[in-house]
Amino acid sequence: MADATASPLAQFLAIIKGVAKRSKHPIPPHITPLTEGHALPEPEDLEAGIGAAGQDLEDAQCACLFANIVNLCITDGRIADRGLVAFSRDYLRLSERDARDVEEAVETRYKLAEEFRNDREWAIFCAGLFAMAAADDELVESEKKYLQRFSTDLKHIEAGQKLFDEKGNGIAEELATLNNRQKKIYAAHAIAIMFIDGQWKGTEQEFMDMVAKRMLIVQFDLQRLLKGLYTLFNVRVFA
Repeated sequence: MADATASPLAQFLAIIKGVAKRSKHPIPPHITPLTEGHALPEPEDLEAGIGAAGQDLEDAQCACLFANIVNLCITDGRIADRGLVAFSRDYLRLSERDARDVEEAVETRYKLAEEFRNDREWAIFCAGLFAMAAADDELVESEKKYLQRFSTDLKHIEAGQKLFDEKGNGIAEELATLNNRQKKIYAAHAIAIMFIDGQWKGTEQEFMDMVAKRMLIVQFDLQRLLKGLYTLFNVRVFA
């Protein structure tokens, strides 16, 4: 049974731990700082815990919890446990439209391996992420870990760093040569870099706007990615 006295953070972490255990995925890096000092068991009944959270949490907290459930339910680039995702959507009070935006934005990032297939494309992708990380004049540890998590081959990261050192923000011209699916995936990851350190700065938004314009990304698609990924990383609602 859910603990009615549990804080919103405790409820969030217990459910995340339960979903991670069910999906056999690790706790994502953007959540691990919240677990410090918390030794929380997952709920005995995961669905009951989610149902209780839907009654107890505020709208922004429910949305963030939903996005992170979706994130943990992705396997091999696709949402695997759609039953749990649908259950969570209903009990966490998300509209179908808002849920779709979150699901698409979160899932888009995991299509990277199937769409980027050669060294040149990977170098451009990594260079574009270095450019976003540098937009606030600081490459923080969370951004480094993000690059390493999604670009697991060191040679791609090194090639991306070299290309960014050569091109700077001119990397937008290289990004414009990617196909439409690759551009959308890059945009999703660049937005994640923008949000992951919890410090959304104007220079990062300016860079994203410039790159999106150069890549001819439809504003409607960009806004959906922004909305969904902000929801995923907005764990400050539990602070």
